[in-house]
Amino acid sequence: MTKKEIQAEKEYADHIYRDRAAVNKEALAVLAARAKSRQVTIRLTNAQIDLAKQQAAAKGLKYQTYIKMLLHEGLARGV
Repeated sequence: MTKKEIQAEKEYADHIYRDRAAVNKEALAVLAARAKSRQVTIRLTNAQIDLAKQQAAAKGLKYQTYIKMLLHEGLARGV
C-alpha cells in the first residue's frame, strides 16, 4: 500500500469513528429518555420499515431505536 492509500484509509476510518460516536450519543439520549416515555403504535409501510432497517444497520443501531431517533430529531427541528 502506498502512503497515499494508507492516509486515505486512515481518514476514512476516522470519519466512520466520528459518525458512529455521534450516532451512539444520540442513541444513548434516546435510551435515557425511555424511562420517561410511553408506548405508542404507528403504521409504516413495509418499504419504510425496510429502508429504516438498512439505514439503522449501516449505523450499527436497531431499527426501532433509529426510527425513534429520527422522530426525535424532526420534532426538535420543528419539522
